[in-house]
Amino acid sequence: MRSMLFSRRAKAFTLVELLVVIGIIAVLLSILLPTLGKVRRQAYTLQCSSNMRQIATAMLMYAQDNKGKLPPATIPVIAGTMPNGWWWANELVRLNYVKGGNNNVYKTRPSTTSQKVFNHASVFRCPEGIDEEAGNFGSDQGDYPTDPKNNHYSLPNDSACATDGMGVPSWYQLACRTATGTNAIPGGSRCTPFMAFLSSTTAADLQNPQYQRHMGLVKKASELLMIVEAANNNWYDQTESQKYPGNFMTRLGARHGKKTANGANAFTNFAFFDGHVSLYATEPFEHTHTTPPAANQADNQVREVIFYINKQWKPN
Repeated sequence: MRSMLFSRRAKAFTLVELLVVIGIIAVLLSILLPTLGKVRRQAYTLQCSSNMRQIATAMLMYAQDNKGKLPPATIPVIAGTMPNGWWWANELVRLNYVKGGNNNVYKTRPSTTSQKVFNHASVFRCPEGIDEEAGNFGSDQGDYPTDPKNNHYSLPNDSACATDGMGVPSWYQLACRTATGTNAIPGGSRCTPFMAFLSSTTAADLQNPQYQRHMGLVKKASELLMIVEAANNNWYDQTESQKYPGNFMTRLGARHGKKTANGANAFTNFAFFDGHVSLYATEPFEHTHTTPPAANQADNQVREVIFYINKQWKPN
């Protein structure tokens, strides 16, 4: 009997041994967790790139099927002309250029805005964007690239989308600006490849040839921006950051990689008109050029990235 008790005691761990094992596990976790976090973020960045590539391919197919015409980014509800408005992501899904039921948040027609059913598998969802459940911040005008306001989804004309039963929230935006004189062809100084129409838009504005866009205007497809990470579709027109003076890329979303020392910049994915997607650091885009083409710092073009279809200027 004594020998059996002694044998059982001999096999048991002492308190010191348990503490040593726990300590070793804690050390291993402290080493592995940052690595696992980095690997996970790299996977998210690649997933985001894959999403943008699918969307860019869909947009090129849309243009090809429409004689090279590029769609507007957004149009408000216009009675008798656009009863449900227009949202570019809705149309790519509606016309099956982007397939899958994961993208449309409205499952019945009509619906109400409270009946959204989100799916994390949506192609239009950035895996490092802010979750759907967090809702909309009420403002998508960030103050610097890593500002959380640049990381949520956008769904214009949401009430009309619900009525129509078609609503595709997007964490990505087209390379567009609003329909104003600076975006008119000819004569505009900063003309983007896509148009966002204002709430004051009329049916005549939609037919104005100055605001029409087509693939023939794309001269350097591998350098001209098509899609970016942002929450505001008018992300070009920006003023200087209040928190970080000198930074004019306030509405561009920097969602990936390590932040800069001041926390204002990180990395973002750009999709181009030839269909490829590349990861860029946002910091180089904020600086002043020695001979900028205009006072607005958002005219910056860095490392063969072209913002405007009517400018091929490169920094010195």
